[in-house]
Amino acid sequence: MENTSRSESLVVAHRGHLLGMAVFVLVAIGGLYYVKWGPYYSRAFVAAAKHSIGESILSRAAIPPSPSVQAAWDYTVAYTLAIWKAMILGLLLGSGVQALVPREWIARLLGKVGFRSVAVAGVASIFSMM
Repeated sequence: MENTSRSESLVVAHRGHLLGMAVFVLVAIGGLYYVKWGPYYSRAFVAAAKHSIGESILSRAAIPPSPSVQAAWDYTVAYTLAIWKAMILGLLLGSGVQALVPREWIARLLGKVGFRSVAVAGVASIFSMM
């Protein structure tokens, strides 16, 4: 009787891990598409046609501003407005890894010294455009 309840609890735990991974993967794919893949896909065509990725977020003009506290503040505001969605996605994915992905799975996949762990991390960075 005790073995049956233990095996049932393992099945429930395994289902919970799979559900957590499914939620994490959906958030990752949806978020990366919305924040990174979609916008950069359209920018690739602009870059191919115009040989430029657009104007600078700092100056928005041909002549950059001279160094000053105001120029630094303007850049900080412009950069924050440009990356805020990616920053929120990074926070969601970081907390999602901790809350939804079993630690043993991460340790098994990335926790060893060797080519395989480095290759997996490299492939993950390619898809996240980091």
